[in-house]
Amino acid sequence: MRNGTLAGAVAAIRLMGCAPSPAPVPVTGAPGDVHALAGEWRGDYASDETGRSGNIIFGLAAGSDTAFGDVLMIPDGYGEAPRDGDSALDRWRQSPDVLSIRFVQVGGGIVRGALDPYEDPECRCQVTTVFEGRLSGDTIEGTFWTRPEQGGPARQGRWRVARTARP
Repeated sequence: MRNGTLAGAVAAIRLMGCAPSPAPVPVTGAPGDVHALAGEWRGDYASDETGRSGNIIFGLAAGSDTAFGDVLMIPDGYGEAPRDGDSALDRWRQSPDVLSIRFVQVGGGIVRGALDPYEDPECRCQVTTVFEGRLSGDTIEGTFWTRPEQGGPARQGRWRVARTARP
């Protein structure tokens, strides 16, 4: 994956004014299950189907049911020289974008959630992404599915985060 330093990339995008601070993310589940997510999580995702990849950062304070986090989407072709005929809009659509996590549910070692709808740079349509993963110690690994809101086939990818700090 084309990953740089996550914190630096997210900070740079925020400094450029492309994204506000992460919105609060509601985390639901039994208290013990929610507590199992406490800490700071960092990782990445990739989809062979879309060619996109990116970074994930997520944090939950002990005793809280509200987390904060972002997903940095890096479109296929990012960093490549513009092709003949690419417009400024085409190049903009190939730039990284910070996506917001809408909600997280946890129960029985399974973590599920969704991102806020966003514009897919390929179909130029609104899409919804849902994700599911298995918590095992200090790692969560799983699958995500992205589907156009107006219908069509879902595209799949894999994601993984590791706890980098405990509360």
